[in-house]
Amino acid sequence: MGFGFLAGFVIALFVIKKGKVRNPLLGLVIGVAGALLALYFHWAIWIDLVINAGESYGSNKVGITVSNIDFLQVFSLVFRPDLVFEYIGQVNEYGTWGIRGATVSGTFLWVIWSIELIIVIAISGFLSYLEAKKPFSESTNSWYEEVILPAFNYIENKQQIIASIAQSNHADFDFLNKDINSETDNHSIFTLYKSRSGKNYLSIDNKTSKTDDKGNVSFDNDQIVEYIAINSEFSKILLDK
Repeated sequence: MGFGFLAGFVIALFVIKKGKVRNPLLGLVIGVAGALLALYFHWAIWIDLVINAGESYGSNKVGITVSNIDFLQVFSLVFRPDLVFEYIGQVNEYGTWGIRGATVSGTFLWVIWSIELIIVIAISGFLSYLEAKKPFSESTNSWYEEVILPAFNYIENKQQIIASIAQSNHADFDFLNKDINSETDNHSIFTLYKSRSGKNYLSIDNKTSKTDDKGNVSFDNDQIVEYIAINSEFSKILLDK
């Protein structure tokens, strides 16, 4: 999951955002392709470490193998996909790690690798998709400025809020206040997207708190509205609250 988030973050920032990719489907494709490329480099490095594995220390249940990376060898492997996939097959056949003394290999290892593959490309593709969905101003050729406002109180009537925004009934938002503890209480998050073009957008999420058996607090997210157009007057009202 960490590898998927890292790949997705890098792709979203340096490819989607810097490249000004505004098509969410294209963003998804780029995110998946980038994740596959990252996984390929990961395999080239991993195989190099297996090739250069040295002494092993520990018992048959817990141990570690010392290895050093050979950057020239990694570089040569990157340009030899036939060798990379041949070594992957060998690693699968013999295995390089185990559980309770039993080496993991064969079909079971293919299943594990497949799950890892799905997790990495799904997270990377989703992050890139979300980045490409964000508002972009064609007139200024730039992304909207994203401003996350301080937490407001929880919104009970979601449909009324959506209707009020659509009808520009700004008075309906007088009930919003910041007299909450966003670390423990139910609350709402307003994300404002501003542009010099004058047209702004707003996303609103409800955060519902829940506490586990150990007393740790986490939040479930309920999106009320995403990227709804608002005028500059309403933007100023929200910023001044």
